[in-house]
Formats: sequence, structure tokens, C-alpha cells
Amino acid sequence: MKAMALDFGAGDPTLRLVDAPEPELGPRQVAVAVRAASVNRADLLQRAGSYLPGGTPTVVRAGLDAAGEVVAVGELVEAVAVGQRVMTMAPGGLAEKVVVDEGMAVPLPEDWSNVEGAAAIVALMTAHNALTTAGRFQPGESVLVHGAASGVGLQTVQLSRFLGAGTIIATTRSGRAAELLRRLGAHVVDVAQEDFPSAVGGTVGERGVDVVVDHVGGPYLAGNLTCLAVRGRLISVGRLGGGAGDLDMDTLALKRLEIIGVTFRTRDAGEKAAIAAGVRELLDTAGASDALRPTVDRTLPWTRVADAYELMERNAHLGKIVLDVVATP
Repeated sequence: MKAMALDFGAGDPTLRLVDAPEPELGPRQVAVAVRAASVNRADLLQRAGSYLPGGTPTVVRAGLDAAGEVVAVGELVEAVAVGQRVMTMAPGGLAEKVVVDEGMAVPLPEDWSNVEGAAAIVALMTAHNALTTAGRFQPGESVLVHGAASGVGLQTVQLSRFLGAGTIIATTRSGRAAELLRRLGAHVVDVAQEDFPSAVGGTVGERGVDVVVDHVGGPYLAGNLTCLAVRGRLISVGRLGGGAGDLDMDTLALKRLEIIGVTFRTRDAGEKAAIAAGVRELLDTAGASDALRPTVDRTLPWTRVADAYELMERNAHLGKIVLDVVATP
């Protein structure tokens, strides 16, 4: 079978199609014929040398997710059937076929395309875990989402609204994103034009927000503590702006705040499967497929993955960039 890979053998990594062995199927695994896969910010980190398996191999399979049809199941698989359309977090997912544990295969809503499934799965798993598990969000609470124009940021705004947030505030530097974020139910703060702690205070008052889901990182740390209500929770997901910030420990103590970091890199298979199960349950809720339908910026043939990476590097997209694996030349 064909798979897209990063070749580190010549110095600067290059993306190329390679012949890969057919993946072996374990008793509790499913094989998925991949129809679409999305581009994630972590793909750029992988190309830069992060998110790599131990030992930094010369050739690394590209991709972090996949959507398509189940073509085979292991002998002990019970919850997934051949022919079912699924989406999954899958290292090396940018390939004609992937094999994943049964618990990682999330059935696609009937009215979602494979492209939408690929666009949604990593963002939904990230947003659901950050907001509900780490953030312990409760209906009626207020939520501040930083980096809200990203794929996971948009899904976090959508999920907050679907779960009954009292107020949603979204920060962005993208003027293009503002109208979409407002349609999704958020108060928008353009951080290129205004100070976000002041803008948040003007929206929710002195009490502050209950939950912050932050994709920017260090530069926003001090402002986040200012914005948070007593017993508020700061969920650190990404560090697009850097990993170090100023921490006012008096504010941390006086407000009895929590700072919670989340990542998939240190989770074991059981933890990841539990997050996938949460998304599966979420999508079974009435109205979820419409409320949580992802925003797809564009779809490209998977042979144009380098173009997709370049678009993401330039932030020249709104929503997810998806690669069509069917369109193999």
C-alpha cells in the first residue's frame, strides 16, 4: 500500500509517497481504508523534529488522523463492523489503510462526509477532553477560548455552546474569523486591536470567566489569571505563542485557581480510548452532528500535503485543511 512519509535522511525533511507493508490486524483492532485525513498543527512540529518515535528514524509516516470505511475487524472486535464509516486519531494516518484499536474508531454521524470526519476527530477529542474532563465545565459557566480561529479552537467554541455555556468569549488575530465565531455564538476579541483581559472584563464583569481553554500559551498566562473567576480553571492545550509566561502566585492562591496541562503525547492507549468514547457518546446526543459539524477550509489531494503544510504555516486557512486520500494519481 501507499503511505505519505517524512524522509529525514537528506537533512531537511521531505514529504514523499512510499510503499509501506500492509498493517497487521490484532484481535481487538480494525483496519480502515482511509478516504480523508486532516492537517494538524502537530504535523508541523513533527516535520520540525518533534512528535517523533524514539530514536528519530530516517523515515516517519505522516498524519495524525483518518476517516474512511472499516474493511476488516479482529476476531474479538464487537463494537465496530465491516463497512462502517469511522474517524480515528491514527499516527501515520496519511495512508491508504490504517489499523487502530477498536476503542479508537468513532462512528461517523450519518450526515457527515469522510472529509468532515477527518476534520473533526482530533479537534473534538482535544476540545472535549480539555473542556469537560480537565475543565470540569458545567452548563451556565463562562468560557474563554484563545486561538479560537484554529480547527480545535472553533470546535471548542461549538462544544461550549452545545453544552450550554452561559457566555463564550473567543480571541483571535484573524479578521476573517470574527464573523464565523460570532455565528457560532461567541463574543469576539481581536487581540491585535485590544487588550483581552479588559475586553473580557467588559463582557462578564469583575467576576471573571470560569474556564479558559488556551492554545496560545506563555504570553497569555498573566492575563488569563486576571480574567479567571475565583476557583476558575485554566486549561493549557497549545503553546503557539511560546511556553514560558509570568505567574502571579498571589493571584493563583487568592482566587484558588487551577492550571491544568493537557496533551495526548503522554497518554496511554486506555486513556486515549476513554477520550474517544466520550466523543462517541457526545455525537450520539440529539443535535450534536449539526451543532458540532466542523468548518472545512479546503480539501486537497493528499499528494499536495506539502502545500497544505505551507498554508497552515502561513495561517492562510480558516477551519481545517483536509487531504483527499481517494484522489491518488
